[in-house]
Amino acid sequence: MKTARIVFGLVLLAGLALAQEIPVMPYDSLMEDRVSADGCVEREDEYEYPAELKNPATGITVSWGFDDSLMYLALETRGKGWFGIGFGSPVMNESNMIIGFYTDDSAEVYNMVGKEHSHTPPIHVDSLLLDWDIDFDDETGVTAFEVIYPLKWHGEGAPETFAPAEFLKEAAIPGLAPGDLFDLILAQNTKSVSFMAKHTHRAGLKFKLAENPHVVSEEGE
Repeated sequence: MKTARIVFGLVLLAGLALAQEIPVMPYDSLMEDRVSADGCVEREDEYEYPAELKNPATGITVSWGFDDSLMYLALETRGKGWFGIGFGSPVMNESNMIIGFYTDDSAEVYNMVGKEHSHTPPIHVDSLLLDWDIDFDDETGVTAFEVIYPLKWHGEGAPETFAPAEFLKEAAIPGLAPGDLFDLILAQNTKSVSFMAKHTHRAGLKFKLAENPHVVSEEGE
């Protein structure tokens, strides 16, 4: 009986450890004031983002937070090719993806939906990303892009500018809801900026969108 209790305790502790490892995108009502989408993540004087996720499988660091209607994202990598993040699916297929690249000649960030092992043709940033920038730091060798993006990308509550984007309806989910658990994909190709080139590194994981305290308090009244 004692052995059984020890085994049960170890299993319980392992389960708790796994649960604690699920990253959380935190709520912050001041995200609009905190974040400047300029392609540089501020950490020296004051942290620009309330939380970050370092993914060793891809080498990508994600900084993030959200407010009542928008999420604020920054991706950083030392790779020289394309890199991005996808929501709603643990694989590229049906994942709502934000992908960017930087070269001496051009720099772009695109919004796409994954289709099988590829994606729909890129939709230009001016039409569907609310704000963005991408830059390369010569001193650190880090490329970073920052994006401000709606929590809802199609259906009720989505921005009017997103409504004509029929391809977004093919994503696995219509958006992110506070308090829920979602699939996430990180991917990059460290050698090529061509989106036709397959990723060299990829990771699928779960993350949680924190509760929105304003919504929780309203429901509790």
